[in-house]
Amino acid sequence: MEHLLKLEKISKRYDACTHVLACVDLAVAEGESVAVVGPSGCGKSTLLNIIGTLDRPDAGSVEFDGTDLLAMDEKATAEFRNARVGFVFQLHHLLPQCSVLENVLVPSLVNRNAGNAKERALQLLDRVGLSDRLSHRPGKLSGGERQRVAVVRALINRPRLLLADEPTGSLDRAGADELVRLLLELNREESLTLVMVTHSMRLAEKMDRVMTLEAGTLK
Repeated sequence: MEHLLKLEKISKRYDACTHVLACVDLAVAEGESVAVVGPSGCGKSTLLNIIGTLDRPDAGSVEFDGTDLLAMDEKATAEFRNARVGFVFQLHHLLPQCSVLENVLVPSLVNRNAGNAKERALQLLDRVGLSDRLSHRPGKLSGGERQRVAVVRALINRPRLLLADEPTGSLDRAGADELVRLLLELNREESLTLVMVTHSMRLAEKMDRVMTLEAGTLK
């Protein structure tokens, strides 16, 4: 099986006594959906941040499509993160002063290969049922609507990898189910590779594969 993402022997310490990740291995195939579960504070978000180049491990290797991400300089890393990776967090992090459409277009402003970003934004917003909310600001949206905007923003630059860190944490059960259903549909429709961190085994089991992070190791 060809792996789009491959982590080997990843270790991360925050101090001499806190070994968050210890020799973690993970391989994810292109188009696969993987859930990472585990107790609070076990290092799930740290692992996701290392995958997305927001953080660096103390030891180990991270490869994306055969490229060593840890060998890239700061500029190349930023370009990779903007063009190849989409992020969805527990909090939507939308700009309160901007409309839905403006929020979605923000990542495209620094992407030289964005193409017709506005056309794609309109298509995606229609796809997630928000075509009638284009001019609304985040404060006028429900929690589920805000998260759907965050998902579209994450997809605007056509990433190959979507990282979702507790994306349903602020939603009720129905909203959580709807968001995960949307993520999996987009996983198929956009040929996305999806890695999601969640506390919910019920939601995790909807993915192709479930991995458990505990005591610094991934099983």
